[in-house]
Parts: sequence; structure tokens; C-alpha cells
Amino acid sequence: MRGDGSRILRGANLGKPRRLAKNQIYFYSKSRSWDKQLAGLQSTPPAAAVLPEGISWSSIPKSVAIVRVSDVNQAIWRLANWNWRQVRPQVAAVTGSAGKSTTTSMVTSILKRSRRVVHTQGNLNTFTYLPSYLLRLSPGDEFLMLEMGMKSFNNIARQCRVVRPEVGAVTNVGEAHAGQLGGVHRVVKAKQELIDGLRPGATLYLNADCLRSKQLSTRRFRGSVYTFGIRNPADIQGSNIQYSTNGVSFDVMTEGKRGRFFIPTWGDHNVLNALAAIGIARALGIGFHQIRDGLAKVKLPRMRLQRIRGSHGRTLINDAWNANPSAMKAGLSVLRYLSSKRPGIAVLGDMMELGGYTRAGHREVGRFAARMNLHQLITYGQNAREIGRTALAAGMDPHRVHHFSNRGALLRHLLSTPAGSVIYFKASRKQKFEKIVNSLAHGSR
Repeated sequence: MRGDGSRILRGANLGKPRRLAKNQIYFYSKSRSWDKQLAGLQSTPPAAAVLPEGISWSSIPKSVAIVRVSDVNQAIWRLANWNWRQVRPQVAAVTGSAGKSTTTSMVTSILKRSRRVVHTQGNLNTFTYLPSYLLRLSPGDEFLMLEMGMKSFNNIARQCRVVRPEVGAVTNVGEAHAGQLGGVHRVVKAKQELIDGLRPGATLYLNADCLRSKQLSTRRFRGSVYTFGIRNPADIQGSNIQYSTNGVSFDVMTEGKRGRFFIPTWGDHNVLNALAAIGIARALGIGFHQIRDGLAKVKLPRMRLQRIRGSHGRTLINDAWNANPSAMKAGLSVLRYLSSKRPGIAVLGDMMELGGYTRAGHREVGRFAARMNLHQLITYGQNAREIGRTALAAGMDPHRVHHFSNRGALLRHLLSTPAGSVIYFKASRKQKFEKIVNSLAHGSR
């Protein structure tokens, strides 16, 4: 070891040398070259560095305290757990096949109106990233708002074993990750881990409008269960939804009170996300005035119904962060409203990770698209071709259905679409539709 212990640490850096700050503690990463890590330590010396045995520290500036350990990952977790115990914030967790990030952003926006909160960043929502949030906590932080994602079983369960949330919500259960897990029924099992991982006496919110959510079991759950919904009766009831150019207004009936709320995005699915956020905030002791203000001012994650101004008066809706059949149909419903007086064009790509449901899922979207009165349905990708074929079989005008396998040809076609069109983009992450959106926004070929 090296150092005198007088430096005050403010934050941890888990193997990201380009993001170093002078008062951080840096943890060595075995997945990065030591030369790159050393360069970062030399250019921006942190307060301390945790290194494994066998790594030389002679070239690290003498101002950096050195701690040598046999297992860096174990050291990360030990410090994270220690820091967590010092602060002990209230913990809320959200999972679901869609809407996790949006709901988390909504709750965070509400809490930040008057309180201090540490929350999930971007889509860094698996067990691997949990220590970084625990290490970010400092005295005075009241809430830890976590989005819990998973690509395998036990991911959510492991997160819950560490933080034992006192409030939880499952936004919905859909087809996302069905291919990886072996079917939608196994997605239900994975989401069940949140319910089973909440602490005794916790508060749980479930989607009354989601059929698959009814397969989640609360038999062993020792706490309070509430529902949120629009179509079906629920404890947090949304109704009277009205669209505008800037978002959606809706009524909420809960706890014997009725109020009007606004969110700066569109879609019944996002109203459901807002209802879940309202429930979580109420369970954390937040008043309705602050909830209303937080929802109205929420900054949503990029590529979730992100509106972009295109050339020749076109409006581009970038909803291409990821895709599954339920989310794609929800987006098409939004497009139908936004294009009620303008040409509406849907650009749909492959939906990945559906496994044995791949063909049926794309056909489901195709049948739905045929009913949306689209000016054009454009597909891109091998699996997405099935969307167009099914839409044609369902009676859609062949002159309005197009398929492209070349990105350049697709872009040229989009640049020829009518001025003033509303163009909606949705595909799985791997297809990187944002590149098409960016090119179209700048009018380039």
C-alpha cells in the first residue's frame, strides 16, 4: 500500500480511465489494457487506485494512494456494500419488458423536485453495474431509484438480494428476451424475481391491462399490492386521455382523489408508465403537486419517441432504442394520431431476441399495421420483410408497402417522401436506425 489516508474520496471509477476525476478512487479493470489505464492515471491522477497483485505502480504519480488486493471485483463489492450501509436510502426498483427506462426517468424527475436521488444511468441496468450506483451514494441521498434489467435468470434476484427494495413495479411482461430465455413463459419467471426479492412489508405495483402480468404470483409476497391501468379497473386509474402536439394529458383517480396530469410524450403505453411512476412516488411519500410537476418536466431517454425536425417540414419520430411486437404496435398507434392530418410513414426493422416467436411476432405487427391507415409501410431487414408480407395479406394497398435490404436505397426513398410527412422509426438496437434518422434529419444521401 501507499498513501497517508488523508485524502477525501468522492466517487468511484470502475475501470474507465477516460472518465477519471481527481478525488475518485479508481479500480483496475482486467478487461482493459494496463497501458491505457496507466495513461489515464498519469493524465488525471485520482485520489487512490485499487490494483491487483502483480501490477507495478512505479509509474503512477506519487499523489495517488495505492491499495493492492488479491481480487479487485471483491474489493469493489466490499466497498460498495460498506458505502450502502452508511447511507441506507429508500430503494425503489422497476422492471418490465418495456417502459423500464421511461418509468425510471419519470420517478427520478419527480423525486428530484425536492429530494436527493441516485438513479440508474442509461441502460446500465444489470447486476454488473449495481456497485457503481452504491458507490455513488453519499450522506444526504434519500432515494436509490433502480431500473432492473436482465438477459438471464438470477440477474434481478441478485440485485434484490443486495438492496432489498421497499417499492417495486413491473411495467409489463412481453416478448423482449424471449429468445434468450426460451419463451415468454420464462420471461414471466424472470420478472417474478423482483416480486420475490422485495423486502417484507414492501409495496408492489402491477399492470392491470397486461394479460401476462396476471401470471405473476403474489402468493408468497408479504406486502401491499396495487394495480395501475387504463382499460381495466385499477387502484391507480387513468382515463380521459387527450393528445396534443407536445404530449398527453390524462385524468388519474387514486386514493379517492382525481387529478389531471401531463407528460411530454405520447402513447397510452406511456400513460401506463406514468401511472406506475405515480404509484412509486406515492409509496415513497411524495405529494401529488410534486408528482404532477415532475411528470410534466421529465426528460425522457433518447430514442424513445424522440421527435426530430427533418428536411422539407418532415417530422421524424426516433423510437428505435429497441423493439418487440407490443412496443412496435404501441408506437404505430402513436403515429396514427400524429399523422391524422399528414402523411404517416412507418419504417420498421427486425425485432431481435424473440426466439421461436420471431415469425409470429413480425406477422402480428403486420396485421396491426394494415389497420393503421398508413401512407406508407416500409420494412428493412430479413425478418421485417414478414411485416410487409402480412400487411399485404391483410389487405393493405401494395403501392403503399415497400421493402429495402440496402440502407442507401432506403434513405434515398425516404428523401423522396412527401413534404410534411411524419416518419416513425422502430427496430431492435442492432440495426442502429438512428444512423438513418440522423442522415434524414440532415437531408444527406
